[in-house]
Amino acid sequence: MTGFEPDTELVSRLSLPSHVVVQVDGVWYPGWLIGRENEDAGWTGLVQYEGDDGVERTERLPADRIALPESDRPTEHAS
Repeated sequence: MTGFEPDTELVSRLSLPSHVVVQVDGVWYPGWLIGRENEDAGWTGLVQYEGDDGVERTERLPADRIALPESDRPTEHAS
């Protein structure tokens, strides 16, 4: 998976839970945003995703490693 555009405010706007993609060790994985916190350094999201080994993981990630899947992105319409 490539071409995702993280939005540091996205984590604050999404309803919980929300389908997202998360970047872990340079790889994008489909997952779920299940929680969030606004910290001094910015938003972090509590996410669940399945790693390459098939094990489900729950981690806190900075907002710049969380994006919408391509299928959930808003589309722009020409006027």
